[in-house]
Amino acid sequence: MLLLLETRGLDIPDDTRARITACTDLDQLETWATRAITVQTLDDLFD
Repeated sequence: MLLLLETRGLDIPDDTRARITACTDLDQLETWATRAITVQTLDDLFD
């Protein structure tokens, strides 16, 4: 997911990177990955 966000040109702060990499909930990761395709900001990813 980080690669997708970076490829889309989104800047990923260290705290956000840590939040994503620390997540072990596969359902949550799937939700975030799906959102990562269309979000305009990282705030939208987690809302």
